[in-house]
Amino acid sequence: MKNYLVLGLVLISFLANAQETQQVSVEKSLNSVQVGLLSLSFQNETRLDRKITLRSEIGLSTGSSTAKYPDGKTETSFLIVPYINIEPRWYYGLDRRNRLNKNTINNGSNYFSLLTTYVPSRMALVNTKDFEAAPFISIIPEYGIRRTSIRKHFYSECSAGIGYRHNFFNKPYTYTIDENEVVINFQFKFGYIF
Repeated sequence: MKNYLVLGLVLISFLANAQETQQVSVEKSLNSVQVGLLSLSFQNETRLDRKITLRSEIGLSTGSSTAKYPDGKTETSFLIVPYINIEPRWYYGLDRRNRLNKNTINNGSNYFSLLTTYVPSRMALVNTKDFEAAPFISIIPEYGIRRTSIRKHFYSECSAGIGYRHNFFNKPYTYTIDENEVVINFQFKFGYIF
């Protein structure tokens, strides 16, 4: 009889811990502005499931484009272009951080994501030369870390990944890049949630 009683108490304890862990969830909706080394953006992150969000982002990024002419001369242009990101995220470390009594406010956790970016570079806000840069779309699986600072509104993110990029070429131009490329992405950004 004592064995059944001990087994019952262990089972109740296990179920209570499991229910406590399941109560931790990503935020329902977050709006923020974010600054990176080469970008400025606005994001919305919406909960799809307990640990899964869909992050949409619109912003401005800097970059460069190089044109190669038939006589062998090359020119490089500095660009400021708009971009759009759609990124499903899985915050897999949420339960573990909660068990360890670490901060999970505003989705502070480790995550895996699939970053999809479209850059319509023909709509460049700044283009220092008189030639067109190729627009592109990229799809990059990423691993990231997001942490909220002591103040609830500030956070930092670091992410990295390797993926695929397709450049949309305009036929009259000759480009110094391939139509399909492997890209490496590394980002470190700070943000403010309002």
